[in-house]
Amino acid sequence: MAIGANDNTMANAVGAKTLSLKVAVILGACLLVAGALLLGQNVSTTFGTRLVVTPFSPDSVLIVTLAMILLLLVSSYFGYPVSATHAVFGSILGVGLWLEWTTSTPVLHWDMVSELLILWILTPLLTLAMAYVLQRAVRRFALARLKGLDAVERIERRFGQLMLLVVIIVGISRGGNDVAKAVGPLTMVFPSPAEMVLPLLVGGIGMAIGLIVVGRRVVRTIGMELTVMRPSSSFSGATAAAIVIVASTLLGLPVASTHILITGILGAARASKSPVEQGILGRISLASLLAIPASAAFALGLLWLFGFLRGIGFLPGIL
Repeated sequence: MAIGANDNTMANAVGAKTLSLKVAVILGACLLVAGALLLGQNVSTTFGTRLVVTPFSPDSVLIVTLAMILLLLVSSYFGYPVSATHAVFGSILGVGLWLEWTTSTPVLHWDMVSELLILWILTPLLTLAMAYVLQRAVRRFALARLKGLDAVERIERRFGQLMLLVVIIVGISRGGNDVAKAVGPLTMVFPSPAEMVLPLLVGGIGMAIGLIVVGRRVVRTIGMELTVMRPSSSFSGATAAAIVIVASTLLGLPVASTHILITGILGAARASKSPVEQGILGRISLASLLAIPASAAFALGLLWLFGFLRGIGFLPGIL
């Protein structure tokens, strides 16, 4: 639910006024469930088995999940999109560092940590460049030759239709990529692929509920307040994001879908010379930079709280 509440997949459609906010949220919810079931398995194992040396205990997995939930819900309430990838990564990092310090044994695969950080830097930059190039091509070969408002409106409607198709692909792919971040830590407890079907389904439904109940705040921020979007620029941004997210999901790479979608919008806006609200962009950037350390801090705070509750006999056997 927390991940769905922070989902901004439908922002392109809302920003271009191709779909109303209500319809976009409902369609996005359906796509998240479909993507969770169809594509969620591969990415789950990255956060479950490849990032840690030995699986966490069920208690530690619970703390990781609670820390991620706290960060995403707080961010969603204020309408700031942060990466669910960064939230779960920071939570695992916080618990892993605490376990390494207290047990003096390796807990995290630091080579995988480094690879993921590099991936999260490169993929938004790649999306930004692709969206810029695509929108420049659209302006040069499709829009510049048009004469009259009727011709412009007609081609913009065509781009709106194409953009909807691209957004549907992004929604399904993001459902697979993002649900894995919610249920990925559970692979430490339920390693069998057959056992993960139910968590993937429950995770997809939870994301859908979160998007419907709270997610419109984030969709509104990105789609209606960050910059001015037309169907043609929305198409370019969404297409660039779709290519990167689909490829990453099929390869089992947990990318920061939020950042990819936002940089796609920014790349297209830059090519269209559309103004960007610098205040909103600054707050989004700050929230993104703080996501990993904040979720790690939440995890450490929960570790202390659980330890305190165990010490007074309120919780048995935590860690």
